Amino acid sequence: MKTKWRSIWVGLVLLLAACAGVPQAPAPPSPAPTPSPAARAQPQRTPTPDRRPLIETPAWFNEATLYQIFPRSFYDSDGDGIGDLNGIRQKLDYIQSLGVDTIWLNPHYPATSYHGYDVVDYFEVNPEFGTLEDFKALLVELKQRDMRLIVDYVANHTSLAHPYFKDAYLNPSSPYTDWFLFKDAQNRTYASFFGTGYLPEWNHSNRAVREYLIRAALFWLELGVDGLRCDYARGVEHWFWGELRAAVKTQYPDAVLLGEVWDGQTAVLQQYFLDGFDALFDFPWYLLMTGGDNVNGGGVINGQLPPSVLYGALGAMQRLYPRGAQIVRFPSNHDTNRIASAVQGDPARMRLMAAAAFLMPGIPIIYYGEEIGMRGTKGQGAAYDEYRREPMDWYAAEEGPGMTRWFRPADRHNRPYDGVSVEEQEGDPDSLLNFYRRLGRLRREHPSLRATSFQLLDEVEGCASVCLGLWRWDGSEVALVIFNFSAEPQAVRVPIERAPRPLRGEPTSLLGAEAQAQHVQLEPWGVSLQLWRSR
Repeated sequence: MKTKWRSIWVGLVLLLAACAGVPQAPAPPSPAPTPSPAARAQPQRTPTPDRRPLIETPAWFNEATLYQIFPRSFYDSDGDGIGDLNGIRQKLDYIQSLGVDTIWLNPHYPATSYHGYDVVDYFEVNPEFGTLEDFKALLVELKQRDMRLIVDYVANHTSLAHPYFKDAYLNPSSPYTDWFLFKDAQNRTYASFFGTGYLPEWNHSNRAVREYLIRAALFWLELGVDGLRCDYARGVEHWFWGELRAAVKTQYPDAVLLGEVWDGQTAVLQQYFLDGFDALFDFPWYLLMTGGDNVNGGGVINGQLPPSVLYGALGAMQRLYPRGAQIVRFPSNHDTNRIASAVQGDPARMRLMAAAAFLMPGIPIIYYGEEIGMRGTKGQGAAYDEYRREPMDWYAAEEGPGMTRWFRPADRHNRPYDGVSVEEQEGDPDSLLNFYRRLGRLRREHPSLRATSFQLLDEVEGCASVCLGLWRWDGSEVALVIFNFSAEPQAVRVPIERAPRPLRGEPTSLLGAEAQAQHVQLEPWGVSLQLWRSR
């Protein structure tokens, strides 16, 4: 969930980038002498022992492509205007068409709020979304398709309407008094999520609370859920996550524990990996790419920061985070301005951000509607994040089977016949939707694009200040990815002498122009993806 500290972290990250100088990528070894490009002689390397700690993480998650669904907004199966579980089940063909094999579902629990992060019952389904049987039916369908499901897990706080809190409020003799953090003898005032009264915080020092929350996690895993996205992990004591990991991994070693640690510093993420998480969202990368969750027109993606500032976030995967640590790369989510708004509606930069999420090392996630260019920014007044969670646009007219209607104010971002709908983009091979599908196919078909091995280029010859390049490899293939973070076309040299493995033959261009005589042309805000077979 959103926190008041996010703007502080964004400012700190950008200040450090400006004042401390641009972090430098690790310099590749000097190339061995090569009589000609065709010789492709490779530099000699002396392996350096990797002394980082090793954490055991689920191998399947490295291969995954994720899709985030805010259930209220996605697809309505019963005509009440609210998205539901059966609606998700009906749209699995569409989700799979994006190359997605894993869904992250925002809270599906009973709640008094529209967003669901005030959980009233940790063992049930919000009746607006369906029943527990509907949830089980969704799981069955996912398993039949070799797909997986991650659910939101809210351990920091609960709801004012949770029966335990209702029993304890104004009742000091309640057996649940020490389940919460009351501040007076009358149980009238209490700690809550950033002072939000309807989100009272749990007392994690109470063993009974920890056992209750862990039992809730195990309940959904026993049903067949494949992982937990742990909300606001920073609000919970570090040792709780260790206890959760021990309990979960004992019974479900392949379940993924994915943490939301909203922080711009890689050293902070490192600690949460050590505390028990398999995977974390790459907030340091996201904040530098966009300039911040409430910012439009900022960051690397808009040419306001040099791409070299990303070296620290990417390099942390090789030098700082434990071996086995998994990083999830996202262009936007339900708590941020949508990427279409962050790039001020520019189709080229939407595509570039999508390519960065899919082609840089890590596990990509698509926030529903991102693939068609839905816009959304923080609103003013009582309704604010709702504008980032507007109904999924299935139809040009915004009318038709499955369209949700729960939030349709006059000042909403997405409108009829604005070109932003599945219907309007489905048949256009050059649409944003089909570009996302292409990225999904490339990731699925090429193991080098799912591998954890990568090597940053210290410089992209021909556009050093506005480009970022990296090698990726696995098995018998090697990929070179170069991003142009500028509004000008670039002609860059392909540094085959620095390839991490011996190359065979000429490259195949999978995105962008074909390489000619070891050079490639990059379009404004463009990307080049070249693939070789390895000898």
